[in-house]
Amino acid sequence: MKKLTALLFLALSFNGVLWADSIKVFAASSTKSAMQEIVKEFESKNPNDKLEVTYSATGKAYAQLANGLEYDVFMAADSKYPQKIIQDSLAMGEAKIYALGILALYSYDENLAAKGIDSIKDASVKHISIANPKVAPYGEAAMEILKNYNLEESVKNRLVLGDNIAQSVQFVDTHAAEVGLVAFSLIKKAKKESEYKLIDTTKYTPMEQSFVLTKYAKDKPLAAKFGDFIVSQRAKEIFKEYGFGVK
Repeated sequence: MKKLTALLFLALSFNGVLWADSIKVFAASSTKSAMQEIVKEFESKNPNDKLEVTYSATGKAYAQLANGLEYDVFMAADSKYPQKIIQDSLAMGEAKIYALGILALYSYDENLAAKGIDSIKDASVKHISIANPKVAPYGEAAMEILKNYNLEESVKNRLVLGDNIAQSVQFVDTHAAEVGLVAFSLIKKAKKESEYKLIDTTKYTPMEQSFVLTKYAKDKPLAAKFGDFIVSQRAKEIFKEYGFGVK
């Protein structure tokens, strides 16, 4: 009887492993706070499955994908990179918007934060943190904001570029920069309201953060299942809670 029980246990264990699935997900750094909760909730409903999530700048991850790194789901900070992936024949299906990015001026100095974008004109501001616009859509948006406020020329020698938007927040946290133009999604729940001010959304192109399933997701039903969850009502609630706009 004991032998039969042991064999049954092994069979059930093997069956669990057999049906388990895992995928690799790239997610833009701006999503990290929200995505940690989304992934946790998804995995709680799919206990036999595993998501391996990498966070970095969208442009950097796109270059990795183009050079053969196998991401199954690619969650960008914009809509341009997913379209590039489609044009490169690296995608499976169309791109879908999962959230709308929002920018804020953030400072550890509450007096500077209260001034919003005008704080950049303050003589005490020697360093302004943004993400590198060459690889990060939030960096592109920051440059667009500076241009639309006629501040581009005055800040060019004061910019501190983060490898991604999360690092741009860290530069302010460590006082390497007095202010930063950062993703609201990374500071809404982590910082005090007196430490940031939202940027007028008419001053930058709408950030339609989109995702695609890549060609590596073929024959991986978990990727499609997670894609469906990303655009579900529950995921939208979580993204909104963390400071994203939603459609």
